[in-house]
Amino acid sequence: MKFVSSSGVAKARVMAYFGEGTGPIHVDNVKCNGMERSLADCLKQKPGTHNCRHSEDAGVICDYGESQHSNREVKDPVSSICGLRLVHTRQRRIIGGENSLRGGWPWQAAIRLRGSRGDGRLVCGGTLIDTCWVLTSAHCFKRYGNSTKLYKVRLGDYHSLVPEEYEEEYGVDQIVLHPNYHSHSNDYDLALVRLSPGVVGQAPGECVSFSRHVLPACLPMRKERVLKQASNCHITGWGDTGRSYSKTLQQAPLSLLPRRHCQQYFHSAFTSRMLCAGSVQSERRVDSCRGDSGGPLVCERPGGGWVVYGVTSWGHACRTHQSPGVYTKVSAFSSWIYKVTGRDEKKQ
Repeated sequence: MKFVSSSGVAKARVMAYFGEGTGPIHVDNVKCNGMERSLADCLKQKPGTHNCRHSEDAGVICDYGESQHSNREVKDPVSSICGLRLVHTRQRRIIGGENSLRGGWPWQAAIRLRGSRGDGRLVCGGTLIDTCWVLTSAHCFKRYGNSTKLYKVRLGDYHSLVPEEYEEEYGVDQIVLHPNYHSHSNDYDLALVRLSPGVVGQAPGECVSFSRHVLPACLPMRKERVLKQASNCHITGWGDTGRSYSKTLQQAPLSLLPRRHCQQYFHSAFTSRMLCAGSVQSERRVDSCRGDSGGPLVCERPGGGWVVYGVTSWGHACRTHQSPGVYTKVSAFSSWIYKVTGRDEKKQ
């Protein structure tokens, strides 16, 4: 696509890729060939005449051609590139959240069903932590079981209905639930998903080709004191926005809270292997809901780099209560994660 009065390459995006508008809809059936001098030259019917909804809003990426180099493969070791993300200057509406921007959370994964049981249905979020491993919640596999044939993992996704040049889907080779997890409890709610190698020939031991839009999050150090270290924390996912499940990846800022905030709500069900997070301001309440289970709670570590300190687990209010959310505390499981993934903890 060539944008009107622009000599550069542009890309059109539909289905409210940049978020749904709220104002009146002025034009419909706009058709341009790139040679027009104004938008009026593209109109095929009278302004104000339409049968559109804001869920169909379209937009244009104007500098698309200039940014193609951003999808080059990154071959650096995980420890040197984890937690890096594109810096965006503009923002826009999980509950209390807002649309993210494409490539803004490059470790975000979506675990989806495959086959006749509902192909493509979102099951849970996840966090890419290595070229072959995604971190998520163990309870994500309670409903459909943990057969690898039932699932696929999508990386590089932004708008769930619009194919993206950065997104790829991977089969699942292995699902490892924490050995102490039991379905009747919320404790030890952690799982690791090993991806099948991509269709393009990767080097031995590689499954995902890293790029600026697909990168792993950093893991916390074992027994890292999260409340002392973490700042600028966010949750991300395609979950409940208060009206429906979002088509566009959502982000929401939140604060890590002292343990007592969750203990007063959940008592002994809140253990030392969990994090308490949410908003202390009731008018700016933030929580994660069903579609965000297993997704990341990431914080910016002092000195740079984004760390997955939490995995969305349980206790989320979903607009009915003021209770905080409970997240599996990743630093309590660092040794187990390194053991399962075969990474050397001492080198991190």
